[in-house]
Amino acid sequence: MKDIHKKILQIAVPITLQGLITSTINLVDVFMIGQIGEAAIAAVGLANQIMMLLIISLFGVSSAGVIFVSQFYGIKDFSSIRKVIAFCSLLALVVTAAFFCAAFFIPDVLMQLFTTDVDVLLLAENYLRIVAISYFFSASTITLAQMLSGIGHTKEAMYASALALVINVALNYVLIFGHFGFPQLGVAGAAIATTCARLVECLLLFFLAHSRNYPVFVSLSDFKNIEQSFIYRYLKTALPVIGSYTCWALGTTTLMAIYALMGTDTLVSVNIFNSLEKIAMTGIIALSCATGIIIGHELGRNNIAKAVSIAKEINIIAVIFAAVIAVILANFIDPIIGLYDLESGTRVMARKLTLFFCLLLPLITVNSINMMGTLKSGGETRYIFLVDTVCMWGTSVPLAMACVQLNFPVVYVYLIAIGGGEAVKLTLSGVRVVRLKWAKSLT
Repeated sequence: MKDIHKKILQIAVPITLQGLITSTINLVDVFMIGQIGEAAIAAVGLANQIMMLLIISLFGVSSAGVIFVSQFYGIKDFSSIRKVIAFCSLLALVVTAAFFCAAFFIPDVLMQLFTTDVDVLLLAENYLRIVAISYFFSASTITLAQMLSGIGHTKEAMYASALALVINVALNYVLIFGHFGFPQLGVAGAAIATTCARLVECLLLFFLAHSRNYPVFVSLSDFKNIEQSFIYRYLKTALPVIGSYTCWALGTTTLMAIYALMGTDTLVSVNIFNSLEKIAMTGIIALSCATGIIIGHELGRNNIAKAVSIAKEINIIAVIFAAVIAVILANFIDPIIGLYDLESGTRVMARKLTLFFCLLLPLITVNSINMMGTLKSGGETRYIFLVDTVCMWGTSVPLAMACVQLNFPVVYVYLIAIGGGEAVKLTLSGVRVVRLKWAKSLT
């Protein structure tokens, strides 16, 4: 199994570093905007909910493609890989265009779904209209990065994200606060910085992939080769994945709206906690992606027994890894939160939310490996959609609403709602993994 450990590191480490860089961009944004005031933090946090919905929708579209790409790559079927990428690109364009139109033309309508605070609304609408331009750059980057990961190349996306971080921080400093003769633009400056950083990230990733001759670029003939039977076969797997990601995204957005009802201070603490959560989750998500890719390659070669053995071993690794991440995060909460200019009550809420997240992290990690890695690699997308729907809309959201009605503090709303959903998910996904319904080739 040493070769498997090496493959996990080769795939997961760059994805982890890329995720850390992306999460750091978000953390730096929140930190630098936080110097303006809590209303600015809340505004950017709410506007980024739309971006989160887009990103998750794009991951839904492209993740389905990765299932096929990883298995086709296992048998070196490059023409089929290009056909998958062509169709993924078309779907990503349609999804992104819809989000852009909503964010650019009706940002006020979108933001009023979350809050009625006038100061927060004005800032959020301004930020959203500017950052909407970056949606097309992000869509291109996500789609290409996902396809590259399907064939085992993840370093390029990491390099592109690293450059985006440097540009984003530099432009934030210049545009938010008005240094070097530039006007002090505040929240609008942060939106411009994000848009520029995403553009450069996209251009660099395409340059690296093209210069290394990776088989991920398509021509007009690849679009012409998309036949009806392929579309049906692809959508049969893809639609549940898209539905699953969308279900989760809408549920997360609904939870954010529930938190917003509890007050601006609560919303600020949740936004800061979310920044820390994203950093902690990068390694978990990377391990899940690596699991899906490695198992997918074996399933594509019809090495079923080896795929099952890999799945069992990675689950053990996942629990140990999650425990280590939880301990590290728990010991760094105070120094990180101390960087923000917050009222004492907001700081305490953010700290408690992060501690409860650390408590749940092993459970969250096993579920991520089972769902995003093992089950998805075998095309069990309809079952994943069912589990996500039940856990989010049948468990977490109703529990959160009930807790708010009972006037529970936000930390207990989070623990009960998220913990309850993850407990149900562990039961449903664990049963499916043990029964080996996923252990099959799709090629």
